[in-house]
Amino acid sequence: MNQPINLSRLGFADRSQPEQTYSRETATDFVIRQVESTGAATRYDFDIERIVTTAHAMVNDWDLHTMQPEAFWRIASSFIRQ
Repeated sequence: MNQPINLSRLGFADRSQPEQTYSRETATDFVIRQVESTGAATRYDFDIERIVTTAHAMVNDWDLHTMQPEAFWRIASSFIRQ
């Protein structure tokens, strides 16, 4: 009975959730976390800037969370340093 009302359904923004802003920096952080998440590689094994630039061009947004994982890893595998 005493459940909070979801005002976003009524067209009102939920002020309790701060709006996330995405930028090149947040995209770079995301890419670094992803490539280091398996423990098999580090950020120095990849050209992070080129991954960020290519992924950004593909999704036309800095929020890279919206990418399909397969697409992300296809891009990342293209920029492994020799």
